[in-house]
Amino acid sequence: MREFTGVEVDQVRSEYRHAIEQLVEAKVSGGAARARAGGGLDGALEESVRAARAHQGG
Repeated sequence: MREFTGVEVDQVRSEYRHAIEQLVEAKVSGGAARARAGGGLDGALEESVRAARAHQGG
């Protein structure tokens, strides 16, 4: 996958897992889950593109 996208799948999975763990922990402790800046699909796509470009050096 990295050859096509320049993105490390394991790193993306690790970041996703960390975010899910934080969400679950907040919900279990009765706290409110924090919304990510630029939330939603558009924000996630933009963040992904930025990360891929930075990884490629562009």
